[in-house]
Amino acid sequence: MKVSNIMTRNVVYVEVPGNREHLLELMDKHGVMGLPVVKKGTKEVVGIVTRTDLMQKPDEEQIAMLMTRDPIVTTPDADITDVTKILLDKNIRRLPVVENGELVGIVTVADIVWKAISRMNIDKPIKPYVQKKITAVWEGTPLPVAYIVMRLADVQALPVLGNEGQLVGIITDTDFISLSEVVDESKVSEVSAASEGTKWSWDASTYIYIAKKKLKLPKKLVSEVMVTNVIKVAEQISVSECAKMMRKYDIDQFPVVNAKGDLVGMITDVNLLKALLEI
Repeated sequence: MKVSNIMTRNVVYVEVPGNREHLLELMDKHGVMGLPVVKKGTKEVVGIVTRTDLMQKPDEEQIAMLMTRDPIVTTPDADITDVTKILLDKNIRRLPVVENGELVGIVTVADIVWKAISRMNIDKPIKPYVQKKITAVWEGTPLPVAYIVMRLADVQALPVLGNEGQLVGIITDTDFISLSEVVDESKVSEVSAASEGTKWSWDASTYIYIAKKKLKLPKKLVSEVMVTNVIKVAEQISVSECAKMMRKYDIDQFPVVNAKGDLVGMITDVNLLKALLEI
C-alpha cells in the first residue's frame, strides 16, 4: 500500500513567520496536534510543530523557535511499511508528504492505524504490544503537578487512579493544551549606575520591563478535569479490532484490562504499528 492511498490531502499548515497564538487557533479549529510549517507565500516545508513542542517550550512565542527544522518528509509513492519504520525509528507521529518540492499532504500514525491496520484483519491479540510499565496519577493530584509528571515520564496520557487504586479516569496532553491559557508575564530587571565624588554622590536606577507570554494551567485537581467515561480494551482483543475502535472513538490510546477488569497497561496506536511490521 502506498502513502497516496492513506495520506491526508487537504493538509492544514502554518507559515513562518508566525506566532503561538495563531498556531493554537489552527490546532483548536481543525482538531489537530501537529502541523507542517512552510515558508510564507510558498508550500516549501521548512519545519514541523507539535503539541509536544508547545508543552516543552511554554515561554516561546515564535513558531520559528518552536518548530523542528528540516523535518523528515516522504512522497506519495512511498510504501507505508517504509514510512512505518521511519515513524518507529525516529519516534515521531507524522511526516509531511511532498512532491516536486511542495507540500501535498501529511501521513500520520493515525492514518496508518485507521486506514490500513483496521482493514487488514490482523487477528493477533494486542497483549504482546501492551505497555506494561506505565505512569499513573492519583485523582487528587493538582493539575500542574500532573503536567510535570507527564512531561518527566514522556507520555501523552495518564491513567487516573482512585483512593483504592482503581481506574477512575484518564487525562491526556490534549487536555492540558485545551485547559491552559496564554498569559502575559512581566519581569522587572534593575540596572544600577553609581558615581562617587569627594563632596557628593549620585545614584541612578534603570528599570527594564520584559514582557513575555506563558502557558498557565488552572489551579484544579485532576479529578475536576479528567475524562471519567474511560473506554478500555481487553488484552485479548485483536490488533485490527483495536485499530477499528481507535478509528471509531477518535482515540490514539486505551487503558488495557485483564479478564478481572484490572488495569494491566496501555496500548497506543504506535504500539500497533509494530504488529504491521511483523506481518
